[in-house]
Amino acid sequence: MHVRLDRFCTLTVLVVTLAVSASAFAGSIPSPRVVSERFETDPLTRADIVLEGDALARLTWNDDAPAFHGDRPGSLTALYDSRRPAGRIGWPLPTSWDQSDSFRASAVFVIDPDGLVADPFGFFQISWSLWNSKHTGLERTGTFTSFAADTFDLVEFAYFPNVSPFFGGPYLSPSMFGVADPDNAAFDALGGFVNFTFGSVAAELPVGQPLVTVLSHRPAEGVLVATVATIDSRGVRVPVPGAVAVVPLDSLPVREYALDTLGLTLWHDGFGGDPPSLRAEVVFHEISAAPTALADR
Repeated sequence: MHVRLDRFCTLTVLVVTLAVSASAFAGSIPSPRVVSERFETDPLTRADIVLEGDALARLTWNDDAPAFHGDRPGSLTALYDSRRPAGRIGWPLPTSWDQSDSFRASAVFVIDPDGLVADPFGFFQISWSLWNSKHTGLERTGTFTSFAADTFDLVEFAYFPNVSPFFGGPYLSPSMFGVADPDNAAFDALGGFVNFTFGSVAAELPVGQPLVTVLSHRPAEGVLVATVATIDSRGVRVPVPGAVAVVPLDSLPVREYALDTLGLTLWHDGFGGDPPSLRAEVVFHEISAAPTALADR
């Protein structure tokens, strides 16, 4: 979201600082260092968003009432359907962040239990991400004819609801694609997967409840951490049991990436068909990101 400073710059930054530390809901308060969208107005009609691929056909803005304590009116429903062409909706970050920057990003959403299909013989994610507007493509999974992904410079929150008779599940599995590495001998065959890593834990996220999902990038500690909590009737976060997944940053073969956009990543499954690996309607109530120093104040 484009932001600006007015004559009350100092007061505005103070308000943002207090808001970020108080809850997952940073709000749509202007700041030179924060991107925050709470869907109080229809983002699909604005010029400050990034729309790519099939995103517009998979998004619906809802002019609805607040859904839980701390929510505001308005939400955005995203259709995750592994059969559909890939698409993204994003908001530019105030500045580009890279492997040396500490930051925290979060999204608050509800997985609609009605019509949720997670094929036990498929594997597909509900995701939101930070990516590079120039280097991150839309081919996340590869296909039967080419296993190469083109999603370079991508940091992704991912939840796979599938429960397989072979490998279990569901899984919380944040992942990272670093810069393209064409010098790698397997680059032509695998593309982005030659510079890819992830962390994974078995964890079931409740459906029909607000979920606070967080990605915390901690380069000094050498980790990317994904966590999930629910929101109780008082607006207090309650951690989901087991929903903490850690990606060691040094497990990325080339630890280098640059990110300039935050948003929803609606991928296509290049190996799937009918039934879909995943079909889910997910209602987003907030997505935001800020440098850790600001978020912790």
